[in-house]
Amino acid sequence: MYHCNVHFYLAGHQRKLFEIIKGMSPLAHFTHEFSESSRLDADLAAKADVILVDLQDMDVLEAVPKLLSAKKKEAELILLAEKDQILLLTDRLSEIKDIWTMPMSDDEIRFRFLRWQQTCKMSRDFWETSQFLEVAIDHSPNLICFKDKTGVHEKVNNSFCDTVGKTREQVQGQRHAYIWDVEEDDPACIESERQVMEKEQTFVSEERVK
Repeated sequence: MYHCNVHFYLAGHQRKLFEIIKGMSPLAHFTHEFSESSRLDADLAAKADVILVDLQDMDVLEAVPKLLSAKKKEAELILLAEKDQILLLTDRLSEIKDIWTMPMSDDEIRFRFLRWQQTCKMSRDFWETSQFLEVAIDHSPNLICFKDKTGVHEKVNNSFCDTVGKTREQVQGQRHAYIWDVEEDDPACIESERQVMEKEQTFVSEERVK
């Protein structure tokens, strides 16, 4: 089971709002750590996993580029801004995780932060499940593949890659003919895919690989 400590940097003058956020309990497997400043501090921003900054009383065109330059690549930037300030951020929206339109009630702050927590946990849970799946299939000597309904390989294991002589990146997203270097898809594979979809269960087959 994973454990995730999230370092938040809270910047600006929204003391009451920040106290509400700090008072909310972390979800399972998470702990929270906070640093604060009324003025932007590039050093604190560089250490944070999540930056929440109140843009009221700040020069938007100066503050946002400064934060984007200071933060870690994977860190999330959440802006607390008034509507007229948001209009100045059109060219930077792709680099911003979220914008909370001010003013906000206490209940809306709690709602917004809880939604962020739930989304973050969902992402980490997905990552953990992915790791479990990767380890499970990669320790099997059998060739394992997951396909979509059109026969495109969504995920394969190491044994599959070793057998076809291609990397995961080359195999995943491709169909049978490309993977096995043949002119057309194998009718046997098409039939196995049909059986999986009709019976809605895993299909296991024994084949001789040439």
